[in-house]
Amino acid sequence: MRSTERTSLGLTRRQAALVAYSAGWITGLVVLWLEGQDRDTRWHAAQSTVGFGLLALAGVLCMAVATIGLLSSMIVFRIGLVGVQVVVAVGIALWAWSLVRVALGGTPRWPLIGARVDALADPSRSA
Repeated sequence: MRSTERTSLGLTRRQAALVAYSAGWITGLVVLWLEGQDRDTRWHAAQSTVGFGLLALAGVLCMAVATIGLLSSMIVFRIGLVGVQVVVAVGIALWAWSLVRVALGGTPRWPLIGARVDALADPSRSA
C-alpha cells in the first residue's frame, strides 16, 4: 500500500484505512460511501463494513439465544452468553490486529469474506 498518496477524502491511504477500521462497521460504511476512486481505501472500508457487520449480527443472534435461555433454560442462557463473549473477543482481536497492520503499512486480510470485500471495493461498481 502506497501510504503517502492522497485519497478523494483528502487523507493519505494509511489514514483513510485507519479511519475505516476505527469504529468498526460504522466508519467502514462511511468511508466506503464517501471514497469514490481509491480501490485500496475502499477495500479496507469494505472489509471493515462486512467483517464487523457480520460480527455484530453474530453478537445479536447470540444475545437472542441468551434471552430465549432466560425464559427456558440456564444452559441455553449460558451458551448465548459464551457466544457473545467469543464474538466480542474475536471482534476486539480483529480490530486491534487490523489497526496495527495498517499503522505499520500492511494489509490485514480477514478470512472468509474476501470475495464480498473485493466486489464492494471495486469503484466501477459503486455508482
